[in-house]
Amino acid sequence: MSHYRLRLAIASSLLLAAGCTTGQDDTRIKSDAAAKGAPAVAAAASSYDRPGYITEVHDGRLWVFHKDSKAYNDFKTQGEPAKVVTRIAAGPNRMTVRSTDAEIIDGYLLTKPSYVAEVHDGRLWVFEAGSKVYTDFKTQGEPAKVVTRIGAGPNGMTIRSTDAKVIDGYLAANPY
Repeated sequence: MSHYRLRLAIASSLLLAAGCTTGQDDTRIKSDAAAKGAPAVAAAASSYDRPGYITEVHDGRLWVFHKDSKAYNDFKTQGEPAKVVTRIAAGPNRMTVRSTDAEIIDGYLLTKPSYVAEVHDGRLWVFEAGSKVYTDFKTQGEPAKVVTRIGAGPNGMTIRSTDAKVIDGYLAANPY
């Protein structure tokens, strides 16, 4: 390897480790990665997806949206939204997390494997990932039957679900 390539590789590694970018836009990075057979930046973002949420990495920041949301579609077509909530170093690998709403970020960060978590009115709702109950919650709102545990969630949050077993399983599950 030439000295120039070695220095470039070391400098790039240091910039990426520090959470910085090389100043290139994401399109250039994607096309360079594809040309070299490496995974693109957007493809790496899928490793941060969690049940009920979709993510994208832009400029070293993790953008989080509900799956199939209008906000995500607008982000893909129009770019960064006017209203943005930012949590510095709150995400995986201490990434800065951004979204259109604080409750989306909170739900994303509180989601565990096999469970979907959403924060509504300061309460944590938990569901089994992919369940009909969760689909109904998204389309119809709060269910008629609700189990509530005041102060049992992370940081003393009230936790709600349609089944006590789901709450118990969520609380016992290890985080990501």
